[in-house]
Amino acid sequence: MNKASEWRVELAGELSEPYLSHGSVRMVCLGGSAARGISDDYSDLDIIVYWDVMDGEFIESCPLERSFGLERTALLSQHPGTFIESYHIKGLKVDFGHSTLAQWEEWVAPLLEERSSEPELLSMVGGYLASIPFKGREIFSHWKERLEEYPDELAKKVIGKNMGIYVKGYLLHQCLERGDHLAWQDGMCSMLKKILNITAAINGLYYSADEPRWVDYQLGRMSVRAEGLTGGNIAWMLENPGAASEDMLYRVLDDTLGLVAGRFPEFTEKVAGKRERLASFEVKACRERPETG
Repeated sequence: MNKASEWRVELAGELSEPYLSHGSVRMVCLGGSAARGISDDYSDLDIIVYWDVMDGEFIESCPLERSFGLERTALLSQHPGTFIESYHIKGLKVDFGHSTLAQWEEWVAPLLEERSSEPELLSMVGGYLASIPFKGREIFSHWKERLEEYPDELAKKVIGKNMGIYVKGYLLHQCLERGDHLAWQDGMCSMLKKILNITAAINGLYYSADEPRWVDYQLGRMSVRAEGLTGGNIAWMLENPGAASEDMLYRVLDDTLGLVAGRFPEFTEKVAGKRERLASFEVKACRERPETG
């Protein structure tokens, strides 16, 4: 844990005091980069308060203002029965999210019961598993034990969802050479996110590149990955549009497809089909009318 995270964890514990002492609060956890130990100068504090019965009146009374003299900058409700409080302390944004344990159980039920591969759910569970509990450690451990197993069935769903790929030449010819630089960047990012999601699934990690933050940190947790899949190479591909970056992208993709077939033999035929499509349908210029007879 770096120094920027250490003092953030300490501060988060202090700011959580008004909730730690409330009788209906069952668990309080710090998530985000501070809990992972990778904060920098721009990292926020993300604290989640889990209630038995939500005390909306207590939340609306602005507990941190009463306890610390801090002015709340926002109070929002993104889902029925939930709240998010925001504070800004000399450049540091502090968010307190509030939900009940019953709501939490309802949110994660699709993962436990149906092996749902929804990106938002994967991110939420990954964040929970990396969080630090300030209260309710027994409850935290109970849920961590239930959630940390990453079943093969889920991995295969994530891989299947991310197997849609552009044929080679689309990014270079149909985007970049036409001057559609935004389309090129968007397509490159889309492909890289799919590769990251597939690699996370191979490694049994709850992660979604739909919110591609802390990529170097996440890659460090993926012991099985294409040799070229590094944070440095990702940055280089995005910063150097052209044939060389497209070639690097497809080498990483091909290696990743090989890892999929090696980890899950049932994907062997699908991987072979993807490789054949990439070889057969490369985008090429068509300057004359093709003969049809």
